[in-house]
Amino acid sequence: MNEIKGFFLVEVIIIIGILSIVLLILAGVFPLGFEAKHKAENYSTMGLLAQSLLEEIERDGYSSLDKKYPENSPGYGEGTGKFKNYPDINWQVEWWQTKIPNLRKIKVRVYGKVEKEGSPQQIEIVTYLANKN
Repeated sequence: MNEIKGFFLVEVIIIIGILSIVLLILAGVFPLGFEAKHKAENYSTMGLLAQSLLEEIERDGYSSLDKKYPENSPGYGEGTGKFKNYPDINWQVEWWQTKIPNLRKIKVRVYGKVEKEGSPQQIEIVTYLANKN
């Protein structure tokens, strides 16, 4: 009878050991999930900010493009800045005059701070803006 109780105790100790190892592995996965969630939230925010900046450029129109983002060289202009409510997120706007008269290519780039991997999160949106006058 004592042999049966001892064998049961060994089984319980082995099961507790296995469960402990499994729980430690699962606990190590949670920080990765939180990091992925944080990155996804940042990309979503940056996408919305990039879209709103591009909509503002389109609303202001072709003629105000070179006033807000001055020409550095003929047919090319750029500007940079930070978002007021998001101090860790920056923006850059570049525009080029295309070969087609009265048509400019616009690139809006929104990027955040450098993460652990060493490369910043960034989103780029490219569009064209025509002079309607």
